[in-house]
Formats: sequence, structure tokens, C-alpha cells
Amino acid sequence: MSGNFRTKRLPRTAIEENTIAYFRTAEGTRPDLRLVQFEDRRIIVKDFNRSDRLFRAIVGPVLIRRELGALRILDGLPGIPRLVGEVDRYALAMEHIPGRSLDRVEPGTLPQEFYDNLLQVVDQMHARGIAHCDLRSRGNVVLGDDGKPYIVDFAACVFRGRGLNPFIRWVFEQFVLADRNAVLLIKQRLSPELLTDEDRSQLAQELPYERPAKFIGQNVRKLTRILLTRTRRSW
Repeated sequence: MSGNFRTKRLPRTAIEENTIAYFRTAEGTRPDLRLVQFEDRRIIVKDFNRSDRLFRAIVGPVLIRRELGALRILDGLPGIPRLVGEVDRYALAMEHIPGRSLDRVEPGTLPQEFYDNLLQVVDQMHARGIAHCDLRSRGNVVLGDDGKPYIVDFAACVFRGRGLNPFIRWVFEQFVLADRNAVLLIKQRLSPELLTDEDRSQLAQELPYERPAKFIGQNVRKLTRILLTRTRRSW
């Protein structure tokens, strides 16, 4: 990443006026995902402006800042959409990757090369100090029209940090293991015929603290929906 990286400021009026389509519309804790014709190219704008009011005010800006930070660090890395700029505290814009997310890909259609390339992107991402933490959601991996994998949505990511605290380093390494394991889980779901004996052996080993981490994550999301959105859901 260049040390001279600067975030471009995009006017919200231009985003509103030049929205072509919505890949997803805001609801509860979910943001709008807009396809926008900006100047001479198409971009994606992630926008919490129409999410539920309390979530937008309290959590939305935190998620935008986190994703901005991750995309700055990962700028120029193949397989990661490039940051275009910041709209305001509720929205950011990034490169549009033509393609479709893996939750829309038919099983048995991806070659081994795709998974090799995806793991390479994941490892390079980790080398820059970012763990994604939500790669199990196949919607966060895109099969580009060029046949290559792209990783999106860094709102839940974890940063390695600059300190030498061994506990912080250890925690980061657990998320690194979880990301690499998620690639195998995607492969198991979409291309089980490509699994090797080594892949199956790794999948059979439960990651340390996997169950408590999943329990905490699920209940934090439930609590957030209950407290910060209009939709009241039972536990």
C-alpha cells in the first residue's frame, strides 16, 4: 500500500442521483448496496443511511470506519476491491467487480484453481495484517467474470495491530486459522469432489474456541437487532 494513499470524498447528492440499481436494500442492520455510475465508471456504494435509525447512528459509522481502514491497508492487493472513497460517516464507495457471489454459484462448477487462488488472496490479506472473520458466508466471496475470486465486506474484520503483545498476536492467529478453514468449508460445500485427504483431515479438526466464538457472535447479532432496530425478534 502506498504511504500517500488518500481517500476521495464523494458527494452524497451524486451518489443518490446516479444510482443505477440496488444489489441489496437497507433493512434493520443491513445497509443499501448500490450500483452507481460515478464519472466514467461503475462503483459499489455501501450505505447505512437508510438502515434502522439507532443502528445507523450508533453502529453504522463504526462499521464504515472499520471497512475504510481495512480497504486502505489492502489497497492494490489482487482479489480485493479497491477503495474509491468515502461518502460520509454512513457510506463508502469501492470498485465494482463484475461477477456473482458464491451463494449464487452452482455446486460442481468451480475448478481447483479457483480455491488455490482464493487461498492465495487470503494469505496475502493476512500478511498485510487483516483477518476477514466472515468468509464462511459465501456471499462475501465473489466469482469474478474473469474467473478469479474476490473477497468483499470487511465490516467484521480483525486487525493484527502494531504492538508486540503476545495475546493480541495469538488472537489474530486464531482468526487467520478460521479464514483458512473457511476456504475449505466453501470447497466442501461447492466442490466436495475436489477435497483431498489432507483437506478432509483439516476439516475434521475443530478449531480452538470455535464453538464459544460462534455462540458469542450469534448472540451479539441478536442483541443488536433487539436493541437497535425496529424489528423485535425472539431469542
